[in-house]
Amino acid sequence: MAKQSSSCGIHRLLLISMIVIPAIPLLLSVAIGFYSFAGESKRFAVSSIRQAAVDRTQLIDEFLHERRSDLESYLALLTEDALSGPKAQAEVAAWLRTGGQVFQDMGLIDPQGRHAAYAGPFGLADKDYSDTDWYKETRESGYFISDVFLGYRKVPHFIVAVARRINGQVWILRATVNPTVFGNMVNAPGIGDTGEAYILNREGLFQTGRRSGGDLLEHDDYAYPAQDENLVSFTGSDGGEDYLFASARLNDGNWRLIVRQKEEEAFHAVVMAGYTVIFVLLCGGAVIVVLALFVSRRLSETLHGQAEAVSKLEGQLLQAARLAELGEMAAGFAHEINNPLQIMKTDLALLELTLKDVTDECSNREACAELKEIAEQFQIQIGRCAAITREILRFGRQDAPQVQDMDLAEFLPKVGDMVRNKAQVNGINVTCEVAPDIPTVLADPGQLQQVMINLLNNAIHAVVDRHGAKGGRIEVVARRDDRNQAEITVTDNGSGINQESLSKIFMPFFTTKAPGQGTGLGLSVCHSIIDSLGGELTVASTKGEGTTFTVRIPGKSA
Repeated sequence: MAKQSSSCGIHRLLLISMIVIPAIPLLLSVAIGFYSFAGESKRFAVSSIRQAAVDRTQLIDEFLHERRSDLESYLALLTEDALSGPKAQAEVAAWLRTGGQVFQDMGLIDPQGRHAAYAGPFGLADKDYSDTDWYKETRESGYFISDVFLGYRKVPHFIVAVARRINGQVWILRATVNPTVFGNMVNAPGIGDTGEAYILNREGLFQTGRRSGGDLLEHDDYAYPAQDENLVSFTGSDGGEDYLFASARLNDGNWRLIVRQKEEEAFHAVVMAGYTVIFVLLCGGAVIVVLALFVSRRLSETLHGQAEAVSKLEGQLLQAARLAELGEMAAGFAHEINNPLQIMKTDLALLELTLKDVTDECSNREACAELKEIAEQFQIQIGRCAAITREILRFGRQDAPQVQDMDLAEFLPKVGDMVRNKAQVNGINVTCEVAPDIPTVLADPGQLQQVMINLLNNAIHAVVDRHGAKGGRIEVVARRDDRNQAEITVTDNGSGINQESLSKIFMPFFTTKAPGQGTGLGLSVCHSIIDSLGGELTVASTKGEGTTFTVRIPGKSA
């Protein structure tokens, strides 16, 4: 339970780290990019609407200037004989036709403020303008562009008037600008779907209509900021909608042109960028989470596997330590057993002398012969036990390697004899074949014996796993190879080793045996010993067929 909790904690930590660490730079980069783009887009939107206001202001100013110039040109061409009567009427009508759709009507005002001639759809020929503000302003200034007013016709309109002295008296030519033509010019398309332009006078009255609501001479209730500069821009809310505004002076400051556009359209690029950022964050976040889940799970599994491997290695180390202690104990047991064996051997020698002395006097020859044979068997078995204890003591000694000349033709059969009985008990036939020309090698007998016994014991285990107690075969073959090396092969017809395990067979603590039956150190130690002798230890195996270990040791003459 503790291991599972620890594994879950590691997985959770890896998952959080893999999500948070990439998410921070992603969020920072997206946020910086978005705010940079948003700021630039807003500046561009403001710049665009300001430019639209500038362009329309120039267009309207030019229009008004041209209308003034037209009237001044007409009035300048007027001769003294055309100041009244039919000729004056004809001239004014011709000028109105020349203006096309721009002018709605036109009238020539005499020095007394009455129409000397009038052309247009309204009945204004007999009207007296001497007391009107626009008439007085025109006489004083020489020209005048009025605000929109009702006048005698009771229809919202504005006029352009110019004055000229003829024979010392002031004559005025007045024309009404077509409000439809002027309004269409002011509010011409080109500011998106929600953009609109309109003109207000100083009192906040509409001088042109507004598409979103606002007729001529209606008051605009929106609180516009003061027009301290020729061009200002600002944002505000009107009728529940947020707008981006630009305001410019017109008509010598008497009017102000307002250009406005809904923010949702003006800042459409920013809104779309915001949606794009959200989409990128969602997609990027999803990718990060999926990858984090996958990678963290794999890493967690890997770490968990490594932790289990370390735990297994710790167990194998403990088992190896116990086996080492057992080896030391076995060497001590062998030493202790060897002492009574020597006493038994001495007593047996005394017994044989006694038997020899009494043989001549023994009346039962057969019994004496049997006793003698028993004594000989005791002698053989005691010798055998002594040999075994000597080999155990020799194998268990931890002395420094004693490299010496070794005759493999004599050495290998003895090693085979040490495991032959164990093999025969398991129904395994062990053969040892040594070529007569095999070279002498320089090696430590104890170490080489350790290598060979380990290889033979492994072969016995593999054969028993496959065949049980019948049909096993182990062959030890020693010969000289083409490089003057001693080549020793140990071949069995056991269970074999799979290809995956072959690549790790010489790694410390790796074993193919069942838990508790091996430490995984034997082949690793054997490999190290052969390497120290300047040789090599290799393996070839087929699963289900058998295994061959090959030991190559340089010959003495090499």
